[in-house]
Amino acid sequence: MDWEVFDKYDDVNAKYLPVYGEGEMMANQIATAVNKLVYKWYNDGDVYDNTYAMSGWCNDLSSYANWLFKYVGEARDILARIVSVRNDGEYEDLLYDLTEATLKMDVLEKYETDKVGSVYDCDGYFKFEEVYNEEWDDEDEWGD
Repeated sequence: MDWEVFDKYDDVNAKYLPVYGEGEMMANQIATAVNKLVYKWYNDGDVYDNTYAMSGWCNDLSSYANWLFKYVGEARDILARIVSVRNDGEYEDLLYDLTEATLKMDVLEKYETDKVGSVYDCDGYFKFEEVYNEEWDDEDEWGD
């Protein structure tokens, strides 16, 4: 699946995705969290839980998924599928399903309420474990 499949959400993002921060409504927080998960996968290969088969580059995105899981019913079952995701295609399908379930005008309109918690700081079900790989320390690659 290519990044361009998410272009159909441009109108929703124009309305709900804040220019910076997480916004003042839950709808803004949803758009922020979902877009962060999608962007970090396609840009950097990051996943929101690296304790299962998908390790990615392992930047800590668990807070975004934990916030969605805690506050957005439409996201719970989809995010929980991470335990059975075994490859890039399955992870991309999960992200697409998450986006389809949450970034719709009718869904976000019902979340036009005061923000709750923070997408940047939410503990919960999903975990991030620091991963060290000796190949990442290749001095030649970094010009040292």
